[in-house]
Formats: sequence, structure tokens, C-alpha cells
Amino acid sequence: MRVYLDCVPCFLRQALEAVRLASQDLSIQEKAIRVILQKLSKISWNTSPPHIGREIHTLIKEVTGNPDPYLPLKKRFNQLAINLYPMLEKKVKTANDPFTTTVRLSLAGNMIDFGARPGEKIDIEKEINGALKAPLDKQALEKFKKAVTQAQNILFLGDNAGEVVFDKLLVQEIGPQKITYVVKKKPIINDATLEDAEIVNLTKIVKVIDNGTDFPGTVLSACSKTFINIYEKADLVIAKGQGNYETLNDVKKPIVFLLKIKCPVIAKDIKRNVGDLVIHLNIY
Repeated sequence: MRVYLDCVPCFLRQALEAVRLASQDLSIQEKAIRVILQKLSKISWNTSPPHIGREIHTLIKEVTGNPDPYLPLKKRFNQLAINLYPMLEKKVKTANDPFTTTVRLSLAGNMIDFGARPGEKIDIEKEINGALKAPLDKQALEKFKKAVTQAQNILFLGDNAGEVVFDKLLVQEIGPQKITYVVKKKPIINDATLEDAEIVNLTKIVKVIDNGTDFPGTVLSACSKTFINIYEKADLVIAKGQGNYETLNDVKKPIVFLLKIKCPVIAKDIKRNVGDLVIHLNIY
């Protein structure tokens, strides 16, 4: 998905939030924003939003000297999700339809996205309750269930720290023996890294690899050979979040996108509404 003019205010909002997390020094904050404004005025917009997002966050790290501005928030939401896990597991075990429940909970976890909204404004328990009641495309859900049942080699592209705990339930329901779960190699916004997967014990139940990059999405041309080899062998890809949709929605590969829409640009592109829980299938 390409960059639209409506993406620009979002880039700036996200940059300001990240700068304030990265440094408390007002002069450094101002310097970082000025550098970002210069970059945005010159960079080509003939690319995907995660390409520009990565450029912005790389500049923030360089100017502020903070390699991981979102680390405190990631730790907080990892622990919060871990604390909720017994309750989430109970909901699955007592559900009439465990598969649908794990899909809904995985979608609820996708709200832990600090690129789309500040962490302090996220009420996880409210999101869980909402996701369990929200309308879902039943036809898409059935096609997704059929696809994961038939698939023998699934690549699961994770999104954010904390959210990984919610994905853990879906991984267990599908069957971890046929899944490879993917995280980022280095910190970018609050995207999950191998460290996050280890903290929440995801690595104890499923194979976890990094994709070799720190793009807030999956840019295949930048990914490691190890990742690409596994990607090419996968007969199904599950891709979480807006960043993965923005970078993979035009790829000719069986992909199921799971996301909560937080952006009007993506809502328009996917022909849904902001706030919708979406199962979007690219099944060829």
C-alpha cells in the first residue's frame, strides 16, 4: 500500500510521541522534529508507510541517542498481558467455539499498537470484552479456519509486544508444530522482538525467528535469507496488524491478514470502517 497525503499528519503525530518518549530534553526534542520535517520534505512518498516510518524512527534514535524509546511501554504491556493470560486461557477452554475465540482474542491484542495510538490510552480489558462481542465476517472466518486446517507449513507474522501473548492462544489452537512465528530483529516502535517472545514464553511452545529487519511491517526485499527461505516454503501466511497489511497486501501469496483498523486510510483501502476487527484473505 502506498503513502497517501493523509498519512503525513500521522507520521508527525507518531514522531512527536516517540521523541517525547526518547528524551525529556526539550532542545533535543525540537532538534529531532526539525530533522524529521526536513526528511519528510525530501523523501519519496512512492513507497509504503512502513518505509517512511522506519526512516523517522531511525532518525529519532540517532538524534536522541535512545536505541529503544518504547522499551518501558513494551515491558509494561508484556507484563500486563502475562497477568491476563490465565483469564484469556480460561475463556478459550470454556468457549463453545475455541477457534473463533482465539481469533477474536488475537484481534483484541492488535490494539496494543503505539504507532497508531498512545499506550496510556489503551484499555486492554475493554478491548478484550469488545472483541469477544464485535461482529466478524463469518465467511472469512470459515475460510480462515479451512486454510489453517489444510496448511502444513504456516508462517505467522507477529506485530507488537504484549500482543504476542494474545497470539500465543491462536498458535496453540492451530497447532504450534506447523507454525513458525516471526518477530523483528531490532526495536522499532513497540514491535515485538525475540526478547519479547522469550519474556512471554512464546519460544517454549513454537519456533520463533526474526525477519532480519526493523521495518514496522514486512518488507520482503530487506528480509534475511533465512526468513525468505521459510517464507517461500510456507503454504499459508498469517499477518498481524496494519504494518504487515501495508507492506504485503499486494503480494501474490496465500495470506490471511488479522487486524483492528485504526486508520481511515487503511479503512478506505480495505473497504471497512475504523474500529472494525478484520479477517482479510488474500487466498490465490
